[in-house]
Amino acid sequence: MKPDYSKYNIGELQDVISHIDSKAYPDRKLEAEEVLRYKLNSGEVDDKPINNETNKRQLGVFLSTVFILVSLVLLYKPVFENSVITRSSGVINYSQSPFAFWFHTLLYLITLLSCIFWLVKLIRSK
Repeated sequence: MKPDYSKYNIGELQDVISHIDSKAYPDRKLEAEEVLRYKLNSGEVDDKPINNETNKRQLGVFLSTVFILVSLVLLYKPVFENSVITRSSGVINYSQSPFAFWFHTLLYLITLLSCIFWLVKLIRSK
């Protein structure tokens, strides 16, 4: 069964052309290129272009934002309650173990700052 490229939008045609196996399907690639040329020359507007870089960037922004929120939640206890949550020991106060307290606090802070760095970098990238 041969695909009907006339029903594809411009973004889908660009995606097909860049990913099709031209050795196995040379006629399909030529047909997709012809349809794309026709659509571009006719002035057709692409409503939903496929752009994997944009999708990756949006995913990166989303994940950075989630990690920033998690880091802020984790930093709440050290800043306002003078204690940290650990996997092995549960809740540790500064008076119980100053080293563990500062270690976890700095770990949360470094995580927060690195996520902010990546978020700014992703937002500024084009």
